[in-house]
Amino acid sequence: MDRSLQKLKPEFRILVERFVEKCRMENIEVLIYNTYRSKEEQYALYLQGRAPLEVVNQARRKAGLRPIKEIENKVVTMLKDSPHCHGLAADFVPLTDGKAVWNDYQLWNKCGKIAQSLGIEWGGSWKDFPDYPHLQMRNWKRYVK
Repeated sequence: MDRSLQKLKPEFRILVERFVEKCRMENIEVLIYNTYRSKEEQYALYLQGRAPLEVVNQARRKAGLRPIKEIENKVVTMLKDSPHCHGLAADFVPLTDGKAVWNDYQLWNKCGKIAQSLGIEWGGSWKDFPDYPHLQMRNWKRYVK
């Protein structure tokens, strides 16, 4: 998994850069911690919560990811083909005093509204499987060649 904005498609990278800057203008620091994912990495994540731990960890090793423990073997993605695999998604976390803040939903919602104001689809707004850290290009499949 990569965190480089350079791995994003240019049209989405511009939006993510604007998101980071607009958050900063609102005194919110954010860390982009995942952008591009290989198909192997995505498949290993897709297996989580759907396959036995041994199978999941075998796929994770093949993809260059660290093994996980049984307690971590939970569904983390609904897609085998993610916009991450096409440079059209990014995962972020807000920071307070340089530390990741995972449980402040008021802060997540502020960030989500900023993303949406820029035309970015925010995973925190999804009803069936909210994914607060996730940003993706709206209608991302149109950009896949």
